[in-house]
Amino acid sequence: MSFLAFIPYDLIWGGSMVETVTYNFQEVSRRILDLAPSITTLWLQEIVSSMETAVTIPRDFAEKRTVLLARYLVEDVNMDMQTYALDLGEWLRSQEFPFSSILRTYQLYRNVFWRILKPEIQKWSLSKDDIHKIELELGKAMDESVFWAVYHFEQTMNRELVQKEETISYLHNDKLTMLGKIAANMAHELRNPLCAIEGFLKLIGESTRDQEKLQSYIQVVMHEFESLHRQLTGFLSFSKKPILDEIFKEVQLENLLAEVELLITPRLLGENVLFEKHIEPCNITCYEEGLKQVLVNLLNNAIDAVQNNGGDKLIRITSTISENKLLLSVENNGEMIPAEIVENLFQPFFTTKQNGTGIGLSICKNLIEKHNGSIQCESNERRTRFLISLPLDFSGEPLAVLHGK
Repeated sequence: MSFLAFIPYDLIWGGSMVETVTYNFQEVSRRILDLAPSITTLWLQEIVSSMETAVTIPRDFAEKRTVLLARYLVEDVNMDMQTYALDLGEWLRSQEFPFSSILRTYQLYRNVFWRILKPEIQKWSLSKDDIHKIELELGKAMDESVFWAVYHFEQTMNRELVQKEETISYLHNDKLTMLGKIAANMAHELRNPLCAIEGFLKLIGESTRDQEKLQSYIQVVMHEFESLHRQLTGFLSFSKKPILDEIFKEVQLENLLAEVELLITPRLLGENVLFEKHIEPCNITCYEEGLKQVLVNLLNNAIDAVQNNGGDKLIRITSTISENKLLLSVENNGEMIPAEIVENLFQPFFTTKQNGTGIGLSICKNLIEKHNGSIQCESNERRTRFLISLPLDFSGEPLAVLHGK
């Protein structure tokens, strides 16, 4: 126990005599406990009159703060202070008080505490050194109290943030699961009529070979049929079920890109867009229709991106081979995509287009990942490009299956 000594001098007539009275922290603690009701009452009044946000603290919570400060002088109350800070912080948080208001209550308490205590200390005939020691100890106790209050409030907020993130993730995954079920059901409902349409188109085409004009109409219908089939395939990439007619086979990259170019040529001509190809010839094992859809989607997005260019409109597709991987780049000279948007581009349902669905790039990502590949976006003031990396000899088994997961 720490002792504080002070010596009041009493002059006793008829003789010289010095009376020595010894005070210790136990006595100071007791006196502060006696002041606790007054400190609490004034503190609660100050909170009501001084704060914009109405904060009403239960009196038992409020008075315990002064009790702990008094006990701090004579006991090890560190754990009790932590518990109090946790309980008070959780209660304040449950009332949805802003953090600034919570800190303000602590500031008001400190002012009220010293406003009441300092005049009382002067009545105790303590020396300046003794008063200084008391103030130091009580100041430390208050600082500890504020530290634990902030610490536990921070922990509470972090827990809430984690819970919110888990809830958001759950809802997000639930949405994707639902979309997968819808996609699988749609495939089941549409597959038979699509197969029938395709079959009759082929029959009509064979029986009208000598009618050139009719053949051109059939080619247009077949083109739109293939486009519909690719869109259906894209939706199915959200489903855990295999993609319709999913066949991984070896294809020539030049031929695949030529077919893709044919599909986007009408838009390139209509929008007056210059299209460049720099291709390193190779064969790649892939799901052909899925890879076509990825490239068509990226190229259509690139055409959208350069629509408002004042000068030349340029789209370039480049391929290189590195370490048994195909590296594809789809580049345009449209406006720069802000970094915060780039981070979210491949998230399902995220879109910056007025009439966009937000699933196009997410479908691309899913299809590329089905090839054990990767896709990313880079954008600056000069260009925006999507980079795709694909294994050349993909076996058709996703990594999770190969690793037994």
